[in-house]
Amino acid sequence: MVKDTGKKIAEEALQREAIPQQVASKLRSQIRLPAKLRWLERFSWIIPVIQENTAPLVEGIKAKIPQRFWKKQQDPALAEPEISPPSPPIFPRFIDPFLRKYNCSSGNTLTCEWTQRTLEQNPTAKQCLKCSFPTILPSTSEVRGYRGKYRVDKWLGQCGLGRLYQGVQVPDQKPVVIKEYLLPPAAFNAEEIRVRKQAFESMAGLSLADGRIQDIRLILPGDAIADPVEPRCYVVTNGALNTSPTLSTYLSQNGAMTETEVRRVLNQVLQSLHFLHSQKFILPGGQLQVGIAHGNIGLNNLLIITDNKEFFIYINDLALWENLFNLPTSKTVVPRFSQDLVDLGYVAFYLLAGKTIDSVDLLPLEPENNNHWPPIDPQLKSFILRLLELDIPFKNAEEARQILLQIPLVQTKESLLITGEIEDNKTKLYRPSKIILGIMGLLIFGAVIWFLIHRLSPGEISPEETETCCLNEISAVPVGKYNYTGESGGSGIYVLREPNLILKNKILEKIIQNHYPKLQLNYQPGTSLETAIENVSSGKSDFAITRQVNEINPLLREKEFAYDSLVIFVAFSYSKRDKSLPNALQGEITFQQLRDLYTGKIRNWREIGGANFPDLPVKLYFPSEKESLRIFEERVLKEPSAIAQFRRLQQSQLIANSTLITSRILQKVLQDFEEDNIGSIGFAKLSKVFGQCSVYPLALREDNQPAIQPLIQDNGNPIDPSTDLCNDKGNYRPNFKVFKTGSYPLEYSIVVVYPGDNSRSSIGNKFADMLRTNEVQLLLEKAGLVPLQSNKL
Repeated sequence: MVKDTGKKIAEEALQREAIPQQVASKLRSQIRLPAKLRWLERFSWIIPVIQENTAPLVEGIKAKIPQRFWKKQQDPALAEPEISPPSPPIFPRFIDPFLRKYNCSSGNTLTCEWTQRTLEQNPTAKQCLKCSFPTILPSTSEVRGYRGKYRVDKWLGQCGLGRLYQGVQVPDQKPVVIKEYLLPPAAFNAEEIRVRKQAFESMAGLSLADGRIQDIRLILPGDAIADPVEPRCYVVTNGALNTSPTLSTYLSQNGAMTETEVRRVLNQVLQSLHFLHSQKFILPGGQLQVGIAHGNIGLNNLLIITDNKEFFIYINDLALWENLFNLPTSKTVVPRFSQDLVDLGYVAFYLLAGKTIDSVDLLPLEPENNNHWPPIDPQLKSFILRLLELDIPFKNAEEARQILLQIPLVQTKESLLITGEIEDNKTKLYRPSKIILGIMGLLIFGAVIWFLIHRLSPGEISPEETETCCLNEISAVPVGKYNYTGESGGSGIYVLREPNLILKNKILEKIIQNHYPKLQLNYQPGTSLETAIENVSSGKSDFAITRQVNEINPLLREKEFAYDSLVIFVAFSYSKRDKSLPNALQGEITFQQLRDLYTGKIRNWREIGGANFPDLPVKLYFPSEKESLRIFEERVLKEPSAIAQFRRLQQSQLIANSTLITSRILQKVLQDFEEDNIGSIGFAKLSKVFGQCSVYPLALREDNQPAIQPLIQDNGNPIDPSTDLCNDKGNYRPNFKVFKTGSYPLEYSIVVVYPGDNSRSSIGNKFADMLRTNEVQLLLEKAGLVPLQSNKL
């Protein structure tokens, strides 16, 4: 098995494409390669599957291989004389997995120049003129993702199973790299395309379950996008790391590495693999994954980034999402931790040899053959043999790394490294004196003591402030069937029970409940906040999901798990921005102006600002949720007379059919302004408004206090009327600070209310703990709420 793996790695530039063994056997019986290329027959994963007619493929392969390699067996008289072939390239040519489906003239649809020449002849073309394979993305084309919009600047070429483009995030021009994966209709049917797109968006990306951000030299997607129209998916990475040379490219240009350099490669990759294999991760779809095997370790998936005399190895292309684009006929291979170590062993072997193919007999280099090894330190060779499982294998990546660090370092003049012991991170170019280190140590020690004294003072930390990573860490969860309630339309109930907020056809309540098969939750709608809380008090419900209230039954307890707020909005019109209300209002509105508008005292916007304001009649919109209406009455109107007038206006608008669901209100506000010259205003929950760009959320000014804007840009400044809410998506977010401190006047906490009586079930308290885990906090944020901790933003 090890030998087969070695051969697979040796041909990794041909990519990994496994096919069923029975089909491969049938194919080998019909296609016979010449003696000098017969070793390719052992690589069944590179020979395209032909199930109906092999003749066209045979001719295609013959056309791609120089005739001197073929012996004409039918008639010896026609046989060409043997000609010694030139020295082969270090890395064999990649055979495109889509070759079987498209008659590409170059033999590789992913790099064929015709996908580019087609665009030169027809800039709107979607398919190659020669073979109908999808063309490359034209320059200036744009891809819209969940975290922003990206413009393609230049096609860079092939990268694994995809095509790489240099681009920028608009409008701030931050450099990005876009990797395009293809699901061409000739290779995938409509259902296969749909399933792979859905899986891609739920799997392409990782984040630590505990919310930390840590550099593990693993290139991860900043955005993962399934094209809603075209059979394409995109991974967007920030910066330009993804365009760095691979170790395959490095070897083809520079030859073999020194032992010291190979040790550095091994140390860094083992460190990254240990992290990848041992940590808890959250996938974009909310799934918890404890340890992930890379599944694609090889010369073409390890990038080398040099910095003067140092270099660093970054890992790319996790099989977790790369394998989604293997052909449906491919054999499914489950990535394993142990296989990552074997693959790394072959990488080290080839780095030392400087090649993967023997230049004499065209056969892959094999570590079992001592003649294929260069002269190296016996201890390093023994270590690599253990990685390859040709000797006692290592238990895991960390054990392997610790043993590597114990091998005495052999210095070489040709090394790229600064001499010294292998370090976990960057090699230090400057080593401070012991005196300086001592002073720094004392300062750090003093700072730690000061921190502990102040942080651990009585009353400074509570059990509720400690963080829990994942749902499976919540212990003693009651089993059985339990009822919970909450006001219909409330933020918490909406996020828990509304489908498609996190993933298509997925409900957050079910995602949580799937972790506890013996727990059944039954939702009982409440007609009001008071009814929901009363049901918990009386025992009709075991807990409630509500917004926080000032006064609560002393026999009940509550625990917050997220924030939401109301936002006041007017139309955001790109085409008429100079005449828009955000500009006239300078992006803000006062509580008094709101009261005058929503009690009917102001009927035209010029009554607020005179001639400087556009002459627009006022139209009021009201949300349909009782929770939003109550908060507006309590926080903005306050006075009974103002509330009574507000309700009369609301009733008249209800009769006029102007009380709509939030998404429809947003559309109507923009339509009123652009088509009917009406200055509409509305309010709704931030969780339902954030991420759209048809309306502008106004900052709120209460009395003589500074105006508070609930949305903040990446540069730390609040959004303003000049911010392009459409093109800047992904560059602004809720301002965690104004929610945590309560300084935004329409902010409110969402809580779980449960009985404080120990004689009753603890399910409410436990459910609150579930919602407060880092795992679920990430999902709540994705659904539109503001999480409890700032590092979730």
